[in-house]
Amino acid sequence: MDANTRGVIVSTERLSNPPGGAMLSSHGGDRMRAFVLFFLATILLPAAFAQDEHPAASEEPIAFGIISGNTGCVIFREFRKTSGMFYGVAVSTKTITKLEVIESQNYTLDRKQWDETQMEDVNELQRIATKDRIKFVKIPNKKPTKEQLEKARAMCKAPV
Repeated sequence: MDANTRGVIVSTERLSNPPGGAMLSSHGGDRMRAFVLFFLATILLPAAFAQDEHPAASEEPIAFGIISGNTGCVIFREFRKTSGMFYGVAVSTKTITKLEVIESQNYTLDRKQWDETQMEDVNELQRIATKDRIKFVKIPNKKPTKEQLEKARAMCKAPV
């Protein structure tokens, strides 16, 4: 080449060391893949195997509505429904908490199921409680035990 001609030398060899980067080994991609899989397993597996229900013995009935001076009482069981969608790399879940009438004393509700995640249903239950002087007792367990039912019945009869 003369002084006035500038040229570029092109090499057909594969670069094993990118400019300004660290040396890459042939196992670097495998290590990264293993790390990503381990990370995803650590995050997703505990959530996948987590139980939605808590042990029945630790769940105490909860009273709401008109607590004292009530004329009737309704006992609900509380349960959750979870639905999920898998979008390639993302998971979306939606949990709905429902109340289902299992027993009533001196009062009958027209509806047997209420969606506790919908404000309209919660407001309607509060309106009914105020208007008709009703105490509501919910058992936060999908399958209430005999002890939980007895405690809920006792709460219905108790003035406070």
